[in-house]
Amino acid sequence: MIQTRGFGGPFRYLQGPGALKALPQLARPYGRKLLIVIDAFLYHDLKSLLESYLQGSELTSIFHQFGGECTLNEIDRLSQLGQANRSEVICGLGGGKTLDTAKLTAQALKKPLIIMPSSASTDAPVSAMGVIYQPDGRHLRCQLLEHAPELILVDSSLIAQAPIRLFVAGLGDALSTHFEAQANALSHTPNYLGPGYQATLAGAALAKTCHQVILKKGLKALKALQKQKTSPDFEDVLEANILLSGLGFENNGCAAAHALHTGIHEIEGSQRLYHGEVVAFGLLFQLILEKTVPKKLAPIVSFMAKVGLPLCFSDLGLPASPKNLTLISTRLLDGNSGIEAEPFPVTKPLIKAALKEADHFGQAYRQTNPHLPPALCKP
Repeated sequence: MIQTRGFGGPFRYLQGPGALKALPQLARPYGRKLLIVIDAFLYHDLKSLLESYLQGSELTSIFHQFGGECTLNEIDRLSQLGQANRSEVICGLGGGKTLDTAKLTAQALKKPLIIMPSSASTDAPVSAMGVIYQPDGRHLRCQLLEHAPELILVDSSLIAQAPIRLFVAGLGDALSTHFEAQANALSHTPNYLGPGYQATLAGAALAKTCHQVILKKGLKALKALQKQKTSPDFEDVLEANILLSGLGFENNGCAAAHALHTGIHEIEGSQRLYHGEVVAFGLLFQLILEKTVPKKLAPIVSFMAKVGLPLCFSDLGLPASPKNLTLISTRLLDGNSGIEAEPFPVTKPLIKAALKEADHFGQAYRQTNPHLPPALCKP
């Protein structure tokens, strides 16, 4: 059993309306030449926004449009660009894949990193980890970084303008944090810091607080956003989606919920799904795999349904065919999916049975509650 405890996180985190305005002041200690990688969908608007904030500062910036997928080739291309321009600081502005690419580029160049999320769809901004994909969108591997970003700027006024579906996906990602932390604690699996350590009390407390905030305030924050309004609840949930979830998963570990994300990306057509949407169904899969009693499942499934998260394979737009269940279960047992963190031996028959039961449970819940909104990811 691991005895040494470990806790890690970003050097500085700033959240609030207009937080990006602090970029010139807070970036200056790290260097004057910035390479700023921006999400392709938002490139022109966000480039103009940052240019207005950087005007008159001592900083010089090169802006570059993200290629669309966090691949080894994209990381290499941006690394060469940063090296050619002698960039001193690497910045990422956009969604999870844009941010992961900026992280991995910064590590390749051994430069400081500034992260600026444009949505709250995942906890990627906080972690010292990047997920690398193959050019066709299939999962390749997770790569640990030497440390978390130096600076994270979360502009809540910008994030409030993102599509609702992205915010809901973030709820799904964050919802799994506490339950995966519990699985890792029971199995004494090391966390993701360096060689891996036992979780601290602080790490476990952050994961639990994340869970409490999401369940208590997630739906209220969503309803405010649907009316194009922000609120204290929104700010709290934003922090839970990004900071608490990020610190929670990195300092405790992932388990079956995130493992399913790895497995589902073996299925053709899954690339249209957001990370948190798959993880949400993965949480239902994990809880059933762990033989959670229906009484404890009920509040989780009720919340997921009310905010528009998927409850079954049809919500995901994927068939629960024998072929797909075999693809998923085979991938989950390849030794690095995360399912090995569960506190009991997991076999292919157990995975298939839990997937079928989760699918049936979600379908039955929808049939007995016909007035629920459809999952936002449903085709």
